[in-house]
Amino acid sequence: MKLVITEKPSVAMDIAKSLGKVERKDGYVVAGDYVVTWAYGHLLEIDDSIAPRKWSLEDLPIFPERFKYKVIDGKKSHFSLIKKLLERTDVVVNCGDAGREGELIVREILENAGYKGKTLRLWTSEALTPDVVRREFSSLKPSSQFDDLYFSALARQHSDWIVGINLTRLVTLKAKNKEVWSVGRVQTPTLAMIVKRDREINEFKPQDYYVVIAKFAKGREEYVGYLLRQSKLKDKEFIDDQGAEFTRLNKEEAEEIVKRLSTVKYGKVKEVIKETKREKPPLLHSLTSLQREANSLYGLSAKKTLDIAQRLYEEYKVISYPRTDARYMGESNRGLVISVLRKLGKEELIPRVYKVGKRVFDSSKLTDHHAIIPLDKFENGNDLEKKVYYLIYRKFVGTFMDDYVYETTRVITCLGGESFVSHGKRNISLGWMSLYEAKENPLPELREGDEVKNAGVSSEKRSTKPPAHYTDSSILKEMERLSLGTPATRASILETLLSRGYLTRKGKLLVSTEKGRELIEKLKDSKVTSPEMTGEWEKLLEGIYLQHTGEKGYQEFVSKIKEFVRSELKTLMPKLEDLGDKSEKSEGIEKKEIKVKGIKAPLKCKCGGDVREFYKGWKCSSCKSVVWKTILGKRITERQASLLFQGKEVEAKGFISKNGKKFSAKIYLDEGRVKFKFDTKEKNDTKSK
Repeated sequence: MKLVITEKPSVAMDIAKSLGKVERKDGYVVAGDYVVTWAYGHLLEIDDSIAPRKWSLEDLPIFPERFKYKVIDGKKSHFSLIKKLLERTDVVVNCGDAGREGELIVREILENAGYKGKTLRLWTSEALTPDVVRREFSSLKPSSQFDDLYFSALARQHSDWIVGINLTRLVTLKAKNKEVWSVGRVQTPTLAMIVKRDREINEFKPQDYYVVIAKFAKGREEYVGYLLRQSKLKDKEFIDDQGAEFTRLNKEEAEEIVKRLSTVKYGKVKEVIKETKREKPPLLHSLTSLQREANSLYGLSAKKTLDIAQRLYEEYKVISYPRTDARYMGESNRGLVISVLRKLGKEELIPRVYKVGKRVFDSSKLTDHHAIIPLDKFENGNDLEKKVYYLIYRKFVGTFMDDYVYETTRVITCLGGESFVSHGKRNISLGWMSLYEAKENPLPELREGDEVKNAGVSSEKRSTKPPAHYTDSSILKEMERLSLGTPATRASILETLLSRGYLTRKGKLLVSTEKGRELIEKLKDSKVTSPEMTGEWEKLLEGIYLQHTGEKGYQEFVSKIKEFVRSELKTLMPKLEDLGDKSEKSEGIEKKEIKVKGIKAPLKCKCGGDVREFYKGWKCSSCKSVVWKTILGKRITERQASLLFQGKEVEAKGFISKNGKKFSAKIYLDEGRVKFKFDTKEKNDTKSK
């Protein structure tokens, strides 16, 4: 019997339908000479029983001699079914997703089911259409060709467990507040970057400055210039978000210049510099670049974009394999590209397939999969699915279109002894930019020596800006730059930090919570917060399959991780103080609310003082009144805390008495602490409890 194992039921059905007439069974299907079953993602996980059940500092570090696996709850019956099928199997075809994790998922099953027979591998970036499946099944590869990929995945899985279980237990035991403080090899340095940025924003002190702006007229046309007192960018000269140059002034300087120039009627064009520029099409999409663009344009989270891309690949079959970090095609993919251009109705671009060279086709830039490309037209689906598909479509089609050509103009206009700079842009040939929005801001036709009318001089007050909060797009860019995680895992890392209460979303912004900031502060002496070091680990993991080091590479990597954990425990054990204590300060860092413009104002107390949030509650900085986040088992919301600090009574349900009975009551703030107020019946009922 030939058994096909896929990662998901939908993929199993696609393959089965391509191999023959499908006969459905319970948990698998029969198609021609093949039995096809599926895995529902990971069926197994590392069995934590290999670590001491009781959490104790004395047991650290925990390094199991061998890793033991268990079937994930709810998946035991399906694993038993696959195990029985394997007993009758001569050949297994591993059809896990063509990536590190897909390789691991199927091999876990084979290893833990005790299968020792022949295994072949299906490996393709293309959507699993009937033609592709039949073609690939005629040239299946030996599973041994992917041993290096498997050991890379295994090294990642085992090292994540070793780092996580040791540092999570250490931090949690030191916290002594009955809450698990999760620490991870990739999630913690990612959190550290966001915490660092939030602190920079919180500590930023804006500085006001002034810009002098002149409006000039030539005939009926007007243009604007910014005061520029230096010919090259130095000291006081800046470029704003729109690319405009200007000189920063104080209020008195700006007012003096405006007053002096307001009586000057004419200026003269001193310099006109025109330059024709060409921009080649951007690179094709990787998963990370797709997630970043979808977040910037549509506000989609990294996970949402990945989910949509996966549907476009699996269900609609209109894009190639999405979990890729490549932005190039292989040199052998020209035939595929020509076929796709025909399907998209873009035959006129086919001659350019042989002219674009290594800007598109460069096998040296590939590890396993090529860039994400469309495979066919897409007219079904919902609005978001169409939007994500179009981002992939226009990158692909655009890469075979002409360059974008435009002209820039830089003009210096003199007025009363001062120089003003103006910038203009005019499109000459849109080329690939016709698929995007090509903005223009043309200047009037000006020549050196032209006299222009002074149409008004004014000053504008501005303020220096703090660095921007991270969004999915910007943090993904940093994670990619530092090799933190993989394209397939970065979205789940962000979602893990959100679900564990270390991050929160404020619109498109990713903002650290008090809990997240406290964890990073306590781990400031730990290398586990270092993105650079974790990025080096990712390169080592990648090297296991790129350099074909296999099991030896696995052993070397895990040894490095164990050495790291020993060092971290030695460093942190004596320094790590209790987390989640009742103080408002930790290691000299005041527990401040991270401010997000236009989203959240600080709480105020009736005494006039500011209310600051700390890990276990809120406290007035003036009268020192405290409202705990949990009172007799009842979680107090921020809104309820705000009302209490305003001197109002709050009706609340869900308090738990000493006898374990739930009750309701009014609460209010008096003499710096929360007190209860009952009516007569409630008071008697509560006493009886």
